[in-house]
Amino acid sequence: MTTTTKTGDPIDRGTLDTLLRNRFFYNLAFEAYGGVSGLYDFGPDGDALQDNILAHWKDHFVYEEHMLGINCTTLTPHAVLKTSGHVEKFADWGSKDARTGECFRTDHTVKEILEARLKGDKEAKGAKIVEEEDADKKNRKLKLKDIPPVKLDDKVVEEYQEILAKVGGYELIH
Repeated sequence: MTTTTKTGDPIDRGTLDTLLRNRFFYNLAFEAYGGVSGLYDFGPDGDALQDNILAHWKDHFVYEEHMLGINCTTLTPHAVLKTSGHVEKFADWGSKDARTGECFRTDHTVKEILEARLKGDKEAKGAKIVEEEDADKKNRKLKLKDIPPVKLDDKVVEEYQEILAKVGGYELIH
């Protein structure tokens, strides 16, 4: 869906961005020093809009839904991210479906494909497959088409299981 002006013309994001910056609605933080990606300074109108959004958010969640409001920093020091494992472990690769444009975590895609192939191997070898209800899999965007049952070489099965053990959440069976 394309956003349009009152007259029905499509809005050019670059033109809108230039207009908002020229009127100091917002600007890149520390722009005089090259800027900091993801951090912004708001001018009077941008600040007023932000205040209005936060007020509506608070009206709904704090007053109507009876949730507790908190105000925390949005910046996290590197030492905290390193200690929590985010620096070393959370460099997730992404992949994009060329047809639909949907984005997926690549480790989830690999895991689902390998699990489907291992399931197909068991079916091809005559094992009865019992489908487990997995709420996590239901919520994933990726929907694999049925992979036909094909017998896999024992070395291939072992390799798939080792890969799945590395991406986590899979029990290695010998």
